Order: sequence, then structure tokens, then C-alpha cells
Amino acid sequence: MSQPFRTIQQYVLGALRAEILNGVYAPNTRLRQEEIAKRLSVSTTPVREAFRDLRAEGLVSIDPNKGVVTRPLTAADVSEIYELRMVLEPMLAERACAHATERDLAAAENVHAQMCATSSTETWAVLNEGFHKHLMARAAGTRLSEMVEGLSLVARPYVSLSMHVKSDMLDSNNREHADLLDAFRARDTRAVHEQTRAHLENTRDAIIACVKQALPPQAAA
Repeated sequence: MSQPFRTIQQYVLGALRAEILNGVYAPNTRLRQEEIAKRLSVSTTPVREAFRDLRAEGLVSIDPNKGVVTRPLTAADVSEIYELRMVLEPMLAERACAHATERDLAAAENVHAQMCATSSTETWAVLNEGFHKHLMARAAGTRLSEMVEGLSLVARPYVSLSMHVKSDMLDSNNREHADLLDAFRARDTRAVHEQTRAHLENTRDAIIACVKQALPPQAAA
């Protein structure tokens, strides 16, 4: 019984996330639980759970007076998030590389092949999380890993937005992931550190351009 509920919750979450990223809801729009449940033909429970996840992703906030309200995506937020990621994530990748097993790398390579084969941004985003999870497996559970995971979570809506706006993001990311995987296989921790940072920097620059392109000037400032 728990699996169907999870499927419904993911359906609601995906639908609301796509609507927010595609501009169906303007920034600071109140989301009404009952109206969304009726429109999507679901109960209010999965909608409430989806609100929780959207809040964790930074796409909505909880206002004491208005309730659940959509948040604007801003270039300033992107810069801050990625400045932190560019410091911490290369450190984590370097540590993971030193202890990665052949099984970890084979699993990451398999996921990367699936990423290269899909044109669906939603499918790619899910596979991307799996790819990095396999590469970072030997450093999982550490304080550094938890910090990186938290930053990755709040960056997710920006990555999703860039995928919607920039058509060649998938190809460029796949190429950079292939280089990163090669560095892991060579056990070249220095290259892993540098490529991870470069990948994050390229992603940051692309996302900032997409935010400015997709959102009104006052929101992108």
C-alpha cells in the first residue's frame, strides 16, 4: 500500500515542480492545497507531502499569513549555493575517488550510459543523482557528504530550470560527466578535484544565464 501512495506523491510533486519552473505560477503565488488536489484528482495528503518536498527544494516557502507561497529563483541564490558547492564538493569527490571500488565505477558507468541515451530532462535528473551517488559511495555518511547533499538539494530547482531553458545542457553535462568518470577510473584525485570544480562552475554560469533569461528582471537581480 505504501508504494502506490509514493507514486501518487511523486506524481503530484513532479507536476507542481514543472508548473513552477515553467512559469505557470508567478513568484509569491499562494498554492491552495484543496484546489490542487481537486485539479490533479488526488487527496490532500500527497499534495501536503509534495509541499514539504517543494519547500526543501526551495521552490516554495511557508508564510504565516498566506500559507504555501512560490519563491522566486534568483541569480544571487545560485551564486551563493554554487560558491559553497565549489569548495565542498571537490573535496568530497577527491576522498571518494581514493576509495572507489570497481563495482561503484561500473554502476556509475551504467547510469551514465542511460543518461546519454535519454532526451527527457526529468529522467536525466533522476539518473544524475544516481550517477553521483555511485561515484561518491565510499564517502557516504560523513559530515562532508551530508553538507554536499543538502546543497545539491537546494540547487535542484535551478538545475531543472536550466534544463527547461537551455537545450544543450544535457549534452554538455554528459561530456563533463564522462571526463569525471575517466578521472575516477584513473584514480587521479587531483584531476577529480579540478574537474568537479570546473563542472560546478560551468553549471553555475549556465544556470545564472537561464535564470536571467527565464525570469523577469526584478526576480533575476
